[in-house]
Formats: sequence, C-alpha cells, structure tokens
Amino acid sequence: MLIDITMANFRSVRDPQTVSFAALKDKRMDQSKVQVISDKLKILRSTAVIGPNGVGKSTVVRALEAVKGVITAEASEANPLRRVLGGSLFAYNDVKNQPAEFTVRFLLREFVSEEEPEVFATYTLKADLDHIWEEKLYYNFGTSRKLMFDRVATASLDDEVQYKVRWGKLYRGDKKRNEKAVDCRHSFIKNAADKGGETCSEVYKWFTEVLDILPMGVGSSSERYIASMLNAHPAWKDQLINFFWSMDVTDIRDIRVGYNKDGKFVQSNEGDMVIFFHSNKNATMSSLYAKESLSMKRLSLLALAFFEAFTKPKVLIIDDYGMFLHPEVLIYLTSVFTNGCKRASQMIVADCNPTLLEDGLLRRDSIYFAEKDSLGSTVYYPLSNYRIGANGKIRAMYESGAFGALPITSEFRFVNEEA
Repeated sequence: MLIDITMANFRSVRDPQTVSFAALKDKRMDQSKVQVISDKLKILRSTAVIGPNGVGKSTVVRALEAVKGVITAEASEANPLRRVLGGSLFAYNDVKNQPAEFTVRFLLREFVSEEEPEVFATYTLKADLDHIWEEKLYYNFGTSRKLMFDRVATASLDDEVQYKVRWGKLYRGDKKRNEKAVDCRHSFIKNAADKGGETCSEVYKWFTEVLDILPMGVGSSSERYIASMLNAHPAWKDQLINFFWSMDVTDIRDIRVGYNKDGKFVQSNEGDMVIFFHSNKNATMSSLYAKESLSMKRLSLLALAFFEAFTKPKVLIIDDYGMFLHPEVLIYLTSVFTNGCKRASQMIVADCNPTLLEDGLLRRDSIYFAEKDSLGSTVYYPLSNYRIGANGKIRAMYESGAFGALPITSEFRFVNEEA
C-alpha cells in the first residue's frame, strides 16, 4: 500500500507537493474504509484527487508512472530517462532544466510478529533527461529507520557522472560489482534485482507486481489488458458477466478471447482480441471490443483490475476514473472496491467528477483537491483541512466554492478571422 508520494519540478508541480494516503486518527470517520497496519498507522483504501480540467490532477498518476518507468527500464535501452521524463520537467525560469524529484513511501511487508514487524520502504529519485543524480532507499522496521543504499552523483571533471555510494548494514545483495555496473541513466534497483540482490528484488517486485497503473482511455492497450486477464483467469469471464448484471447490463451472455486469422475470429487463450455476445429473446449478436460502447470498454477494464485487487495485494492507480461512466455507476464502483478489496489493496484515482464527494462515499481525509496557484503551479490540499459541521453537505459546499478547486469560466465567442 502507498503511504504517500512527494514530487517537485515535475509537469505542473513546481515546489514539493505531498499527497498522503495515511488515515487521520479520527474515530468519527468511517473505520471500515481504512486498513489497519499498526497501532500508529492506518492507510486509506480509496483516495481521490479532485479538481477542474487542466490543473494537474493527473500529475500524481504520472509521477508514480515515471518512478516505475525509471525503475523497470531495461539495461538495453540507451536512455530511458528521455522516454520517461521527456516534456515533464517544469519550465519556470528559476528551476528550468533542473531535475525532477520524487519520494515514494509504501508498505513492503505486513506485520507478522514482534520479531518480524511491518516494513515500510522509502524510495527517493532525483533525475533529469540525461542523469540520475540521486537514488536512495530506506527501510522502516516498525519505528526503526535503516539505510539500505544511498547513491549520489559527485562533482567530476570527466564527462561521465561519478557516484558516491553508501551501504546500510542490512542491505542484502552484491555491492561493489553492482555499483560499478550501473550507468548514470539507469536505476540501481533494476540492476541489482536482475543480479538476484535480495533487497532490491523485493522493491522491484513491489513496483512491478503491486503498483498497477491502469491504461489510459479505452484503446488497444485496454483490450490487451482485458484479454490477458481473462486468459490468466478463465473463471473471471462469468464474474465479469455477473458484474455487468449488477449494474443492469443484462444482455451480455458470453465473452470470448482469441485472435484474427484471415478475417475470422479464432478463439484462443493466447489471443489479444475480445468479443462480447449480446443476447435477447430472439437472437444473439457478436460484437468486437472495438465496436462496443466507450462505457462498456471502461467498465470491463475497471472490473478486471478490481478482480485482481480482490484476490491479491494491488495498488490501483486510475486516471480519469469516471470516464464515460454514469454518476450513479461511479458511486457504485467505488463502494464495490472499498468493500471488496483484499487486505493491503488500495485504489488511488484522479477525476474532475464531484460525484465522488457524495456524503459517505469517501472519508474526508481521502479526498484531495488540486488547483493552480498564482504562479500557475499545481498545489494539492486535503478536504480534512476544512472544518465541516455534522450536517455539512460536502458536494454542495464544494460546488458553491467552499473549498476552491473549481473551474473559472468566462464568455467565449468564436471570431471567424478567415471571413
């Protein structure tokens, strides 16, 4: 589970901004919507970043995507930093061309016993388009904070960046050989994990197997995702059909996965095409995924991501969460996830839909607002910063301007200058 993320000099964020997913110690809030990690830490099962279009809600998603992209980049890729960070560094004059900075804190291991307490990891990355300037990893064993490794670029007269590396006593893995094998454009985590280093393998596994950033939109990448999930879990086909029925979508009776051969669909558990079969009293019609409505594509994607989170620990990161969905369906989906997710699973979404502010849907500390400051930089702040009476209607208060983060519109008239 994610505890928090801090980012700076990235996309629309200039100065360091932190979004926390740790629950406040307030017994008046719904305790069923949090996961108890220890006596001192509870983590929110669902968190939403809300605000108008174009203010930087998605920057939280893109920041996690960037960190994951750097960590998982293959050694064969000459410069993954340009792919991951290209066009993302903030363009203010006083910070232009400076590196982006990220710090991610997450639950790595749950509590087992007093001898094996919960373990939190804190990973820090500082990088620009051509260099990783700093990479750090700390573990917290209960309340004890221990360095794993600290890799910091040092001043050098050579063109190639040199690093000073410090090792923690509890770091497990080959040190010197791996240290020299990593260049300035690749993460030490990936290299050490590939060499079998115990510490880095554990962190790498969290980023690749637990942190799940859903595909944007409803295009071919979404269809491949859906096909891969149904191929890996054939029983989920019936679960998906039942999921549709729970929202009164009752005409889908079958779903198949396969591939195109000479213009014909061939059913196969290795295919990446999806077909829905719609039935009524008189006939059955097959429909390619590409021909389905946008809302059906979106529901299929979300459903299968939810199913994974119901069966194993997952941190689902979803941009434009309510895309193509009816407001009542959005409320329903959020409740389904919060009530059904597996222990240590979590959902973090970005959206502009005020439906997520409906009373009782999310806790006050699990709602963050995003807006631009006077310099045009994104700032994030939680709803819990505001005092709200027992009878306060949060959505109505938001729409009346009580919390900011609303679009400011003005009159527009098109002028045909070509006439």
